[in-house]
Amino acid sequence: MTPYLLINADDFGMTARVNAAALRAHREGVLTSASLMVAEEGWQEAVEIARREPRLGVGLHVVATVDRSVLPARDIPHIVNRQGRFRPDPLRAGLLYALSKTARVELQREMEAQFARFAQTGLPWSHADSHQHIHMHPVVLNLFLDLCDRYGVHRIRVPRESLRAHLRAGGDRFNINTVPALALNVLARRAVRHLQTRKTLGGKPIFFCNQVCGTFQSGNMHAAYVRRLLDSLPGTASEVYFHPGTAYARALPADRQTEGVRDVELHALLDPGVRAIIEARGFCIGRYEEIEAARSEL
Repeated sequence: MTPYLLINADDFGMTARVNAAALRAHREGVLTSASLMVAEEGWQEAVEIARREPRLGVGLHVVATVDRSVLPARDIPHIVNRQGRFRPDPLRAGLLYALSKTARVELQREMEAQFARFAQTGLPWSHADSHQHIHMHPVVLNLFLDLCDRYGVHRIRVPRESLRAHLRAGGDRFNINTVPALALNVLARRAVRHLQTRKTLGGKPIFFCNQVCGTFQSGNMHAAYVRRLLDSLPGTASEVYFHPGTAYARALPADRQTEGVRDVELHALLDPGVRAIIEARGFCIGRYEEIEAARSEL
């Protein structure tokens, strides 16, 4: 069976540095896709990059934790602070959305504003996902899917990741991501059941990859780990996501920084060994829509 692979950069549009890292990873490395934040300082530049790079699939990265809202703080005061930023802790944010009807109403308005802003760019919809995977929260998932349905977005991320595969690839046995990643797997399994019942979005069958890698090792997706991970992926459709150029990505040791590459995740995306593994395994690598089309022909 042909293995299919999508390689995504999250937080596209956060800053000029993040945009530059994603662009380089796409032009010189193996990046096929990016998820766009539509309220951060670099979002308009990211849109211009996407218009110049039609081979880069771009989707919406919904923000409901940590970062900025599209709507002004005065319009959604129960879910953002005075600077227009969401709560930094996804657990506390999730509890707020679950327990407060007012917060849910404000969240729906804000998410709709984010979908609308992406639509107004005129970029083709590759997919939709969210910052810190908050769309897997049961309350947020319903709002997210209703908006996907309204805007005709049927390709989404469902972040199911194998702990066993992560450990076999030499990943950290325990780090700050471990417990949240395990909890996320539980929510993702619930989401799959919900999607199997719903079946369509925007009148089309819902598409998502069989597995998504990047949560257990988030911020430290270094080249050696990625090579081993790719070499062990099954012959299905997989997504591996990164945070090139962001503050989340660990810094490379000074003696390994070359040609302006300062973080381990960008370094991995540019690594010739990563590309060699992709070619050796015979991965069909591409954007969401290309993988969906290839899978539908089987």
